[in-house]
Amino acid sequence: MEPAAFDVAIVGGGPAGAATALSLRAHAPTLSVVVIEASGYDTPRIGETLPPLAQTILEHLGVWQPFRAQHHREVYGTAAVWGTASLLDNDFIYTPANVGWHLDRAAFDRMLAGEAERCGATLMLGTRLRDAERGGDEWRLALSSGRRLAARFIVDATGGVAAFARRCGARFIDADRLVGISRLFEGGGNDPRVLVEAFEDGWWYTAGLPDGRRITACMTDADIARRMRLGEMERWDQKLAAMPAVGALSREGKPCGPLVVHASESRRLAPVAGSDWLAVGDAASRFDPLSSQGILKALRSGVFASYAIGDWLTRGDEAGMRRYRRFVLAEFNSYTETRVKYYREEQRWPASEFWRRRHAFDNDEAINAL
Repeated sequence: MEPAAFDVAIVGGGPAGAATALSLRAHAPTLSVVVIEASGYDTPRIGETLPPLAQTILEHLGVWQPFRAQHHREVYGTAAVWGTASLLDNDFIYTPANVGWHLDRAAFDRMLAGEAERCGATLMLGTRLRDAERGGDEWRLALSSGRRLAARFIVDATGGVAAFARRCGARFIDADRLVGISRLFEGGGNDPRVLVEAFEDGWWYTAGLPDGRRITACMTDADIARRMRLGEMERWDQKLAAMPAVGALSREGKPCGPLVVHASESRRLAPVAGSDWLAVGDAASRFDPLSSQGILKALRSGVFASYAIGDWLTRGDEAGMRRYRRFVLAEFNSYTETRVKYYREEQRWPASEFWRRRHAFDNDEAINAL
């Protein structure tokens, strides 16, 4: 039996993969698209913040009304204890778009994938890519379901693992060793804002979620986390209790669930694209959670990727692929410059290994390495 044939196979159905599918169906509707997603969107997902600027791209993707219908938790600013012991507010009211959102990520991702399917993409849930081989002018894909597909072009939207791209020889260039150790709390007050609080060995954040729960996380470097034994509940609780702002807000809720450790290092994939594949979202590059740009970046990269893919497959125009490579690099370099400036605003612990690493970071050296 001949495998089912598609023009574009997107491996991963998170925000980046779904945005690529949505934008491809609008930009190049003659192309057939399949989205291969390992989950059924039925388990919690890390990454909850959507900044005000996201409205523009959600409108561009044609999903603004379905998004609004989900009633994610609106937020009107952030707060931080950073560079000073005082809590400072940053209200969105002073920006053109004055509301952001804290998401039910599983519901948000499910909505995006469902809208892509409604627009003509094929959606395969509970399915993993087992193998991929190049044959002639197409890829032959073997799936966990036992099915086989053929595709002219592959999009790696598998997040931080970049499973397909690394199979093609790409590698990550890391800028740091950041990890997050997080836990959920039931309840936790009526303040939904992201609250960030620096401490000697890193920083904490907490945010109110749409279901009345709260997520709280400690962010530090992996080796420091091991030395401090932050993967142990008792040690994590002790450190949280010592945080004046994040600790006080978290204590208003009741802990639920285990500690979850998630890699959060800033990094970029090299190369980000080949002749018949490219990476989007966290598979292409990952930003520090401090930026609150992860989901927005994923959506944006999906849109730019769709233009490159559409132009290449429908007209044989390689210019879009070159532009996409430059876009990912320029975006990462711009982010890195901002990251350096923001971390250098915190000077209270000059002897701290965590802060010394960030104050000594050479942005030019990182750019040249990429």
